Amino acid sequence: MAEFPEEVVKKAFGAADFRCECLLVEHGHGYNSMCMRVLDWNKRGQSFKAPDGEKGWDAHFIVSPENGGKTTQENCEILCWDCYCKKNKK
Repeated sequence: MAEFPEEVVKKAFGAADFRCECLLVEHGHGYNSMCMRVLDWNKRGQSFKAPDGEKGWDAHFIVSPENGGKTTQENCEILCWDCYCKKNKK
């Protein structure tokens, strides 16, 4: 399975202003609205709730590698763990 290089994820995380970029209305964000949950770099890949009550996040392919997606910043979106799991269920 393809993964993003660490440098790509760092750039995408900064470009996302350390927030979830999910735009899906069916996730409850409202029309034309992003999730915007503030994320902590140190919680990448963390699926459980930390003692501070927050879950982690991960980098997600906008276009999957199976469909020709590349491991570039342009194809990388930063998602909170809840949105990441919902997108991966599709």
